Amino acid sequence: MRNFRGFSPLFIALILFMSGARPSTEVPKPEEVKLRGNIVCLAEEMHTHYNVELFKSHDHIYGVKTEESKYYTLLRTSLAEAFFVDEQLHEKNLILNGRVFPNTQLLEITRFLSIKDGVVHELYYYCDTCYIRFVAPGNCDCCQAPVVLIEKPLNVDSTIPSP
Repeated sequence: MRNFRGFSPLFIALILFMSGARPSTEVPKPEEVKLRGNIVCLAEEMHTHYNVELFKSHDHIYGVKTEESKYYTLLRTSLAEAFFVDEQLHEKNLILNGRVFPNTQLLEITRFLSIKDGVVHELYYYCDTCYIRFVAPGNCDCCQAPVVLIEKPLNVDSTIPSP
């Protein structure tokens, strides 16, 4: 009896070729996620938990620490910009909807809410003069007055929110 072990990979390749099978060229899709947690500096978290050496003055690498203590790095997009520039948001318990990209822990935020006293709230920036909403802090595009952070219960109907 002959030994066919050496021919088995060639045999399998021949069968796949004859059947028209092709390797998958489909790009993996990002995973839709809904997370609860807080915004943290990932470098400082690693320093606290694993004694990673940090300079006293260091760049912040912002991310999310979930309730399950899992970390995600925030991708800096226009919707996530507020988390990079407004430290008020770092104190809030958040619900973050977004996408996590394949083979990474990079989080693209698509929606964010807060939980305050057990109630889900919308978070946005608002110009009281022009009645315009914004997703990040700064000055109003219309009147150039500073916008304010609004935290409004999600199920409350109101045409003009007040701070």
